[in-house]
Amino acid sequence: MIIFGWGRVTSKKYGPTMVTKCPNCHNDIWLQLYRYREWFTLFFIPVFPYSSKYLLLCDVCSKGVQLKGEHLQRAKQMNILTNELFKETISKDEYWTRAKKIELLT
Repeated sequence: MIIFGWGRVTSKKYGPTMVTKCPNCHNDIWLQLYRYREWFTLFFIPVFPYSSKYLLLCDVCSKGVQLKGEHLQRAKQMNILTNELFKETISKDEYWTRAKKIELLT
């Protein structure tokens, strides 16, 4: 007897990406970048992911938006930049200068 399944979901939190006011709960927050994957399992062991999505979520109310394409690439760039700010490897001035460049990319 072989036991298999699908639908097991794992998540990875990449951390803060951008500061904003949540449109749902109206708190001033850092939107968090998450990746969710759904897995095919064999004997309850995840074998390979068959679905993956990226989301920007509010940590207060857990509402957010799914990202694709260019928006996902910008969010990843902002996430890397924001993590550099929090690790204090760049100054606040440098952060805002580089963040404006990412926002202006088309």
